[in-house]
Amino acid sequence: MKIIKSTLLGTRCIRAQEPSIQLFQLRNVFNQHRDALVARILSDLQGYIDFKFHQKPTRMELAEIWDNVAALRKKDVDLEYYQPLLKQVLKKDEVKLANDYFFLEIDENIRKHLHPQLELVH
Repeated sequence: MKIIKSTLLGTRCIRAQEPSIQLFQLRNVFNQHRDALVARILSDLQGYIDFKFHQKPTRMELAEIWDNVAALRKKDVDLEYYQPLLKQVLKKDEVKLANDYFFLEIDENIRKHLHPQLELVH
């Protein structure tokens, strides 16, 4: 059994022994944790962008960023951002979730819409 501690969700237990089911359950906990962070960020998105990125988007840009950040709640976490955390959880029986990895995904989503001219076209 794995015990996942979250400052936003409390304690969650992963009881599955099968690796694929464990991964599914971990992803659900990660989704819930990220969704809680997203809700907090959206409650003062302008303040968050000003604090984190030192920018003031236009009203239209802010609306677009809000929609894109809110859309994160409708999809699963991108486990690529969470590999170090995932490895830690798989190694240990008890882990406290660090928000850093969750902010990487959220901030990258915001950054893409703050600096669209910097996006590389493939």
